[in-house]
Amino acid sequence: MESAFSAFTSNGIRDVKMEDIAAGLKISKKTIYDFFKNKKDLLVQSVEYKFPQLLEKNSKIIRLMPNPLTALVFCAVENIKFWSNFKEKFIREAEKIPELSAYRDIVKDELNGHSSKLLGGCVEGGYLKAEDSSRLVSIFMDNLRNFEEFKKTDQFPSQLCFSIVITILGGLCTPKGKKILDELKENYS
Repeated sequence: MESAFSAFTSNGIRDVKMEDIAAGLKISKKTIYDFFKNKKDLLVQSVEYKFPQLLEKNSKIIRLMPNPLTALVFCAVENIKFWSNFKEKFIREAEKIPELSAYRDIVKDELNGHSSKLLGGCVEGGYLKAEDSSRLVSIFMDNLRNFEEFKKTDQFPSQLCFSIVITILGGLCTPKGKKILDELKENYS
């Protein structure tokens, strides 16, 4: 599943051949067909395998972090790293497959729900300015989605992700929140 997911997201769906995946795994193409009906079946199952891992990672971060702002930072870094591996070609081709579009929307809604909950917790905890939390979500997510560096690199380095998130959130923080971000920068830079 890992190999297929990586191949599809890196090369696009059309350019991935079952024999390429089989060769990478050092198995026969027939072996793949013992488990999957066709390439589309492998694609859909690989996506259904990987997306829950991202959701679980976010849930674990939320449970383990000492405050919602720290959780928001580390969830955002994980999300950037995950989504930045999706090449534009894959995204365009995946949008034409109804099963993937519907599943992607479900995952994005859940991730946006995590972000909304964390941002709300940040406002309630006095870490972020007490603006309308839906506006904060919009500002935060738009800044992450529109960051041009995503499109210029094959793999988005964790440190760059971290710096971007800290910079974006810095403009939304209260003095209490800025103190947390400063501590994070000191400990993780």
